[in-house]
Amino acid sequence: MQQSTSRADALAAIPVPMPDIRAVTSPQGLVRIEHPAVLKPWLARLLPPALSRPTRTLELDEMGSFVWAHIDGIASVADLARRVEKRYSCLAAEAEQAVALFVRQLGQRGIVALRQERKD
Repeated sequence: MQQSTSRADALAAIPVPMPDIRAVTSPQGLVRIEHPAVLKPWLARLLPPALSRPTRTLELDEMGSFVWAHIDGIASVADLARRVEKRYSCLAAEAEQAVALFVRQLGQRGIVALRQERKD
């Protein structure tokens, strides 16, 4: 049975960049991320073992590049949202929603993993 994630748990999650990605920042400050493609299991089985996984490129806009620059394996989604709120003078709820969606999309592409802090 899959457990639903509460809003508080989602905001407390810490995005951690995956080791097999490459991020390059342009002179304009925008980030381009090269990452292995996430393949459907049936498609991955068809690839010969010696063949490396295909890569994809993701180009981030200004806000995405700002958030990416602060993903350090320490800052939580809530921390990142507060930085966005301050930098772009937006409402806290808007910043939380935008950052949470962005981090979720990075996770779906295999660019970041989410770590939950242990509650002792």
